[in-house]
Amino acid sequence: MTNIISLSGGKDSTAMLLMMIEKKIKIDHILFFDTAWEFPEMYEHIDKLEKYIGREIIRLKPKHSFEELFSKWGFAGMPWRWCTGEKRKGLQKYSNQYKPNNQWIGFSYDEAKRIKKTIGYCYPLVDWKVTEEDALKYCNDKGFDWGGLYEKRKRVSCWNCPLQPLKDLKTLWLYSPELWGKLFKMQKQSKRQFRKDYTLEQLDERFRREENYYQLEL
Repeated sequence: MTNIISLSGGKDSTAMLLMMIEKKIKIDHILFFDTAWEFPEMYEHIDKLEKYIGREIIRLKPKHSFEELFSKWGFAGMPWRWCTGEKRKGLQKYSNQYKPNNQWIGFSYDEAKRIKKTIGYCYPLVDWKVTEEDALKYCNDKGFDWGGLYEKRKRVSCWNCPLQPLKDLKTLWLYSPELWGKLFKMQKQSKRQFRKDYTLEQLDERFRREENYYQLEL
């Protein structure tokens, strides 16, 4: 049986990988799907993790770049998250070369309700009752801090994801103005509005108002 790790690079999948190595669970392939939209700190983390474990992390690329797919479909959203679909297709295509296999997914114990036990899929953090908080502390104790990303953000997935919490979007606005500016350029190309509840202009205005209010309170 081939064991294939699906590594997003976040705290949960990183903790899963390190714990599996610690528990001496056989690992055959470690897959990281590169959207080209990850935070710069994430790429640094993947390089650091690869060096730490002394094993190759296979970087998968989409058949068509996400920039090209974005020009066709625009921003992802519910219920159609084309970006997630492309990731799954890429990971599945690779995994299909090695059958039978088990795919190991880094869902935390907090996400236990999301999973459906299916043959060929393993969720070790759920089995080990490792929460998101546990996973982050475990990784921090091993020396992984993602360049401070988790100190400011709850999620560290694609920087331009419309589904990220508003607090994370405000963090993007505050600390990554160049990426925030890129969102406005992407909106001009997109057939879909960035979010259903707010336009980018409305978010920009809201964040400016909140920041001004905060400064006045000080």
